[in-house]
Amino acid sequence: MKKTGALLIGSAFAALSTQAIATGFAVSEQSVSAQGTAFAGAAVLSENASNQWYNPATLAGLKKTEITAAVQQVIIDTSFKAEGGSGPGDFEDFSPVVGSAFLAIPLSDKMTFGLGINAPFGSKIDYEDNWGSVATDPLAPLSPTTGDRYATMSDLKAYNINPALGVQVTDRLRLGVGVSYQRLEADLESSFTRLEGDDDAYGWNVGLVFDADDNNHFGLAYRSAVEYDLDGDITFSPLPLVASGQPLPVATALAGKYSGSTSVDLPASAQFSYAGDLSERTQILFGVEWMEWSSLDELVVDHSGAPIPSPAVQEFGWGDTTRFSAGVRHVLAKGTVLRGGVYKENSTQSSENRSPASPDSDKIGVSIGAGFNPTDNMTIDVVYSHIFIDDAETNLTERGLLKGDFELDADIIGAQLSYRF
Repeated sequence: MKKTGALLIGSAFAALSTQAIATGFAVSEQSVSAQGTAFAGAAVLSENASNQWYNPATLAGLKKTEITAAVQQVIIDTSFKAEGGSGPGDFEDFSPVVGSAFLAIPLSDKMTFGLGINAPFGSKIDYEDNWGSVATDPLAPLSPTTGDRYATMSDLKAYNINPALGVQVTDRLRLGVGVSYQRLEADLESSFTRLEGDDDAYGWNVGLVFDADDNNHFGLAYRSAVEYDLDGDITFSPLPLVASGQPLPVATALAGKYSGSTSVDLPASAQFSYAGDLSERTQILFGVEWMEWSSLDELVVDHSGAPIPSPAVQEFGWGDTTRFSAGVRHVLAKGTVLRGGVYKENSTQSSENRSPASPDSDKIGVSIGAGFNPTDNMTIDVVYSHIFIDDAETNLTERGLLKGDFELDADIIGAQLSYRF
């Protein structure tokens, strides 16, 4: 029965690892201008109000009221190549849109208030029916391919409202602090289970910007973990009970919707940025971001009425990730800004714990972007990025053998408007 509990709950919560492009299921694409340098320098520059997401201390560098709104479309090309026999299904094509909005209001010469509204975590993914390896186990007459058992659909969203304050402490030092209100909504489904749940939670973020001299600038920021207590419903199909040895009529009678709850910690993160002035017009930029995905080590699920022991435990065993980025920013004579950058980021997972709902792997991103000033008070930024993602090898056995490679890459296009009052 202990194995049955893990099997049932695991099939529901494996989809919590959904993502589109960013490692884990974080959404890095919050700022078009920061995306243009592959996030290098994002936590030290005060280009516009969107930099506050990466470091609230950057607010102190903005001396006019400013609104920044960004929209980015992610065009994803994903397929699964099974080793051996494969079902007819694959990924459903989708191109999610990521939006964010930020406000900066100077309260005095040394203090600026900021507000960010965005979606820092989340993803949507759909599979066609009968995807993955052809099943050869006793469950095959009811479930002819193994991929459906691990994931068929997931829709996860985390909404964030983040007021912040940036303060100019000295000529060379700026500090910032913020508070986040977040709401998490999850609807995650496989042929074994469906999970629906939501919760509200709070977090905080702090940062500093230090000018070592007129040409060398450093930024450091930390964003806390956000702890959710999810309450919702878990719907079990007969399949996992049949897999555990129950006769089909008994499994059908026991299947149904039950209430459940669990705690989920979305990861803390830290950023370091450097901006070096090569000339009055050209900056070289570097950045490092660390995310504590090891906090998603396991899920302990309490439930009532379900035909499994309570609590049930699902192991994840994710690892922390680090993104290294480098970029350049150059201002032309008329104020047009040209940007370029590259980053490298490792995966949270290996072939032994890679969720089909999260074909995450090591990746390299390359970006080019530009900023234009149609008027003195308006800036329009644009970006194009291509993400090269290593094939994600999968070798899972818990709900039937799923062995093969996820082949992924992605393109991102975005536009951003900043208006200063």
